[in-house]
Amino acid sequence: MSTLLFAASVQAQVDINLSGAVAFRETAYRAIRAIFGPNLTSQNPADAAATPGELKLVWTGTIPELFGGQTVTIRAFYNGANAGIQDLTQNRNVEFLQSSTPGDTNVIRLPADIAFSSVFQRSTVFTTPVLEDLRFGVTPVFFVKSSSAPAGLTNITSQQYRTLAANGSVPGWFLTGNTNDTELIYFINRDPTAGQRTITQRENGFNGNPIFYTWDANLGQFVVDPTGRTSTQIRDLLPISGPAVSYLTGVDAIRVNGGANILAHNGNRSTLGDYSAVANDHTPVITGRYTQWGYEHIFNRPTASQNIKAFRDRLVQAIDVDLETSAFSIPISKLKVERAAEGGPVSPVE
Repeated sequence: MSTLLFAASVQAQVDINLSGAVAFRETAYRAIRAIFGPNLTSQNPADAAATPGELKLVWTGTIPELFGGQTVTIRAFYNGANAGIQDLTQNRNVEFLQSSTPGDTNVIRLPADIAFSSVFQRSTVFTTPVLEDLRFGVTPVFFVKSSSAPAGLTNITSQQYRTLAANGSVPGWFLTGNTNDTELIYFINRDPTAGQRTITQRENGFNGNPIFYTWDANLGQFVVDPTGRTSTQIRDLLPISGPAVSYLTGVDAIRVNGGANILAHNGNRSTLGDYSAVANDHTPVITGRYTQWGYEHIFNRPTASQNIKAFRDRLVQAIDVDLETSAFSIPISKLKVERAAEGGPVSPVE
């Protein structure tokens, strides 16, 4: 600890930049605020009900247990699980908010120091250099229907997903079993930066090139989407679009009709009882009945400074505490199953 404090004492300020998975942004928000505690002096955007769901945030204050009296600035941009790994391996500059002054929308391009991800590094094309990887939890991924989709659409199987992704749309009866559901149901896909996209394709054995659409509100119809949507775009499209199916993690799925549009997967739901924004019983995930999930990873370069690694370790500790009461994710310590890759076999923890 004395070494850390000495290192901090010769710096004017400690700056640490985070990028990566959007699914963990609410957990990370609460954990980072907990680390600062009463020593947080400013935050941008300002503390408000919607702030934990923001994609870009900056915090400034002190963290005496790690850095003494030095001013600490933490910047975050949740740009996608695959993107976070790319940021670290390619030393890319990331567009963060410049300051923690509430309302300041100026941006600054800086390299990321730490990245959250919902996939293993080897599941991406960014495999070198090998990053340091800590796993701290798991997060389920859900298929979610639009509000205009048939009421009888309550479940989707891996076979149905493969057909939907290969064609971009299917008649409603193919998913509901009701021959009166003749309207087409379209597939809305995540963008390539998303770990959720990797998890969903691998979990359901889809190895091709998916066809997918987005909703054009001006035209009032679906149009071919060449790239895919962000999680927040999908979250906001599903309540207003025509009949569609996409996928989200709980932090966004709960905001589509209060979670009522979440579908079962292969006949299983991820929770016992209705999905809630407050607390959920994730027994089906914990025991291996619901398997569409990914580990929560935090990555850093092996060459990261002691300041970065000290903050990373403290962040994981704070996240572990938060996950004990999280509605959307599960600490690894509670899991009774494990897997070695996204979509891989789920087996009992030995």
